[in-house]
Amino acid sequence: MRQPDSPSFFDIRTILTIVVMGVTFIGWQAYMQKKYPDYGKKTESQQVAAPATPAPGETTTPAGGATGGKAPATGSAIAANKESLQPEKLIPYATETLKFQISSYGMGLKNVEIPRYKNRNGDVVSLGHPAITILPLETRLLGRPEPVEFAVEKVNDNLFVGRAKVGGLQITKTMEIDPAKYLFKFKVQTSGADPRFVGLTTALTEEITNVGGGSFFMPQVEFQEFYLETADNNHERLHFTKEDEHKTWNKVRVASIGSQYFTNALLDKSPIMPEAKSSLNHKEKAAELILQYPVLNPGHDFQLEYDAFIGPKSYTLLSSIDPLLAKVVDFGWFNWIARQIFMMLNWFHALVGNWGVAIILLTVVVRILVLPFNVYSYKSMQAMQKIQPLIQGLKEKYKDDQQKQQAEMMKLMRENKVNPVGGCLPIFLQFPIFIALYQVLGHSIELYQAPFGLWIHDLSLKDPYYILPVLMGITMFIQQKTTPNATMDPAQAKILLMMPLVFTFFMLSLPSGLTLYMLVGAVFSVAQQTYFMRTHQTPSVVAHREVRT
Repeated sequence: MRQPDSPSFFDIRTILTIVVMGVTFIGWQAYMQKKYPDYGKKTESQQVAAPATPAPGETTTPAGGATGGKAPATGSAIAANKESLQPEKLIPYATETLKFQISSYGMGLKNVEIPRYKNRNGDVVSLGHPAITILPLETRLLGRPEPVEFAVEKVNDNLFVGRAKVGGLQITKTMEIDPAKYLFKFKVQTSGADPRFVGLTTALTEEITNVGGGSFFMPQVEFQEFYLETADNNHERLHFTKEDEHKTWNKVRVASIGSQYFTNALLDKSPIMPEAKSSLNHKEKAAELILQYPVLNPGHDFQLEYDAFIGPKSYTLLSSIDPLLAKVVDFGWFNWIARQIFMMLNWFHALVGNWGVAIILLTVVVRILVLPFNVYSYKSMQAMQKIQPLIQGLKEKYKDDQQKQQAEMMKLMRENKVNPVGGCLPIFLQFPIFIALYQVLGHSIELYQAPFGLWIHDLSLKDPYYILPVLMGITMFIQQKTTPNATMDPAQAKILLMMPLVFTFFMLSLPSGLTLYMLVGAVFSVAQQTYFMRTHQTPSVVAHREVRT
């Protein structure tokens, strides 16, 4: 039976809280839209000549390209480099997890594929750039446009050694591969002397993908980005813009370039920390990170050591390699909360074997954890609603003395053990969880193309038929109807009538896993509200002496 004097969850403080959250969410959407615009066409002044493309089946690859953050070499520069180099030799490498070719040009990696994963078009995921002349993890002499030519020897299935000679300079490059971890361990050593030798470079590359645009309510959530962390623990995450850009960082420890779910990353372990230069070239759809290792002691032997990761952005896998590499995964503002959510999701998935069911179980656990705060909130709002007539009496009595009015109202609340902000506590507690869960569901490779069941084939994408957002909106509407609102004024009632519709629009383009979380949470709220109404009695009121009749 409905109690006519029971309070509503949606008193004026809660309404204000919802409005603040709505404004925050709208700001978040606008921020995302700014970060993930569709890529516009370049003006004539921004365009540069496209590189020459080898004919199909050609085994000799020109080796010009970008160093120092410049655009790849084009036209006559490529032709000159091609004439100065021996024909490219390729050594194939293929496992269940990695497939690529090792080029004699700088011992770079060519045609890198991740066989276990498919892109949104159903093709095997490929990393790097298939057309530009610089290869991922290719070694070059600092200041020279062409790669070093190596004679590469296959020592065993996962160990390759390359040797090169440039004038009097001897260069030895060792590549050890751990395919299960998508991990490459590199050591580069030099001996001898050559006046041209001032340092070495290596590179990370990515093809720019036009992911399309979005709208204010339906932003594009897929992206590509640079991530760099320096020796002073500063880190920067730069999402690709629609403009050509160049930027430089010093003393780099971690550098990566990639997409939402896959990355090319480098963890430096050298005595010389490199300088990194990023480059975006939209005409050639090329994104590059060039890492430069300068010689500090000319005439002495030179040694570099770094690990590279080329594969899925799995937080668990990257953490097992090095915690610094795990920072490549963007868990956002509430990183600590997001990591706990991720570990809990993993635990539930290990139990049930379905990520959708794991999200449902996570939702229930979260709602149970905040249940004591909800009970406290309910009681607080119930008591606040009960003393509203007394509060109105004080406002009328002290309408000309605001200071006295506030003091008497606080006394009244203390006597009735009412916390005026108690009703907002659960909302503020759940807001960081919502944002953290958004980051987890939007950035975890584990949920990439993970099916739930029926029409949900990918929890990292929006619901293709918008069934979950609509069900969520309907459930929120039912929650409103089951909440007593006899004392609510018409303005508040109109605002509340719009909230299910507004939240439905918000969720239309967000990952279906996040919408599933919101839907289950709304169902839990309806059950919780019904329980509270049946079991909790209206508290008695202590009339303040100033308003006691």
